Amino acid sequence: MLSLLIRKPKPPALVEPPPAEPVEPQPTELVRRDRQQNIKVSEDCSAAFAALARAQGISRATLFEDMVAERLATAERQGVKLRIE
Repeated sequence: MLSLLIRKPKPPALVEPPPAEPVEPQPTELVRRDRQQNIKVSEDCSAAFAALARAQGISRATLFEDMVAERLATAERQGVKLRIE
């Protein structure tokens, strides 16, 4: 399903001053995920991945999906045709 491989849009830049009271962020639509893939990686890679997700304030699953979407977009720009089932 391609909808899971689309990068999440970044919030638009504000053109007006922010409101006086902070606005609660709207909950994003939950995406149903398949079972965990259990991909084997080195301890260094796993630690760096977790640290990167923490630094960006996102979950490891979200980071993984974002990275895959970025690679997919790069491949498509390079003319690579993928058969996604």
